[in-house]
Amino acid sequence: MPKYVKSVILIAVGVCIGLALWFGFLKRVQGAAQEKSKRKVVLSKLPPIKNCLEHVKITKAELVMQGDAQVASFELENQAYVGVLSLSIEQVVDKHKNSTGLTGFTPDKPPVVVLAPGQRTVVTMGNLSNNPIRVGAAMFSDGTEEGCNSSLKELRESKESETKKGTSQK
Repeated sequence: MPKYVKSVILIAVGVCIGLALWFGFLKRVQGAAQEKSKRKVVLSKLPPIKNCLEHVKITKAELVMQGDAQVASFELENQAYVGVLSLSIEQVVDKHKNSTGLTGFTPDKPPVVVLAPGQRTVVTMGNLSNNPIRVGAAMFSDGTEEGCNSSLKELRESKESETKKGTSQK
């Protein structure tokens, strides 16, 4: 075979390998960028907020950035004459409940007041969508509870699981 035919074949093989690597790399970078943009929901304003509690008020609510993530920040005030032991804030998204809150229940110690009477605290919630957010339920140090029924049920279950973690190990 003539020398120039071998050179042309070698150059053609090199170009094919180069193109395959180039487009393979670009496809991965474009796919990662599309996947990243699909995961983030950027909100221009806070979704509607419902408060099921009579004695815990929202004094301030806003959207804030924590690093790359957008979160809802709530300043809550306990207007009851007793302390709050546990509190839940939730958002239902596609039949899945995204929740956060405060809890003073531990398996090996008596419950701790997480929000004293007249005290304010800030609670943040991530993984937001446009669905409504609600301050769902609270348990107080005198044994009383208030809030939406489904939230109270979950708060009771959470209390039970938190306090029984230590007893199952004994």
